[in-house]
Amino acid sequence: MRRTLTLPAVAAALALSLAACGGDSDSSEASGESTQAGTQGFDVSSVEENAEVSDLVPDAVAETGTLTVGSNIYYAPAEFYAEDGKTPIGYDVDMMKALAATMGLDLDLQNAEFAAILPGIPAKYDIGIANISINKERQENFNMIEYFTVGSSWAVQTGNPEEFDPADFCGKSVGVQTGTVQDEELAEAAEECSEKPDIQRYSEHSAAVTALVGGKVVAMYSDSSVTDYAISQTSGQLEQVGEVTGQTPMGIVVSKDDDEMTTAVQAALQSLMDDGTLADIFAEWGVTDGVSTEAVINPVK
Repeated sequence: MRRTLTLPAVAAALALSLAACGGDSDSSEASGESTQAGTQGFDVSSVEENAEVSDLVPDAVAETGTLTVGSNIYYAPAEFYAEDGKTPIGYDVDMMKALAATMGLDLDLQNAEFAAILPGIPAKYDIGIANISINKERQENFNMIEYFTVGSSWAVQTGNPEEFDPADFCGKSVGVQTGTVQDEELAEAAEECSEKPDIQRYSEHSAAVTALVGGKVVAMYSDSSVTDYAISQTSGQLEQVGEVTGQTPMGIVVSKDDDEMTTAVQAALQSLMDDGTLADIFAEWGVTDGVSTEAVINPVK
């Protein structure tokens, strides 16, 4: 059963997560084993190495035996810490484990500020996975392999006491995670406001949820799947306002200059799509729509 978070519990969970990560460069060794008792996740222990895929892994990576992934473990239900404050869980985390197993590698999950993930590829991370939206600008600098498509939505306190209108956020205090597509959208839209909004940016999405529940902001803008999860975890304190807008593909990020790694990751991801593992991972987290069936590289035209 998932934990139901009231405001104090959200704050406590955030504090636990921050204490557990010990800084943005925290490393979490992850395996294909089931998550600990009290956590939720897809059991990837049955995912086996695919020899056709592992043969594609670049020698430099194969020699280490490790797939190093940069992520931001504060974006439930994609990636976040379990109740123990140190175990990464979420659909992205389960996918990372399955990818590594398919490639014949162990997973080394590295936590970082969201905005620091892409600059760390490939010097620090082999790939980046953090519910990262694909756009033309990112495609110009990296190879992005699609695995999921999601829209954007707003959340407010239940009953919408401030009568927030998603069509007019000018002059309002709103929350968003730094570096996300929603952050970019708000920054661009704010230029058209005669009364500028107070955009509160947070490095962790859980902090934005805490701010909304506590009334520091009147609304929060995020991926629709993330909004849905936040609503489900706050014991009726939040609700969606307005419709889901846009459909943005999410992608695994690989260095633009690393064709071998791009090919290997694409093959591993396609294998998980073909045998149904990827769809099963998302279903475990209550997501049944938008899961890709083709691992397309740089799909945004």
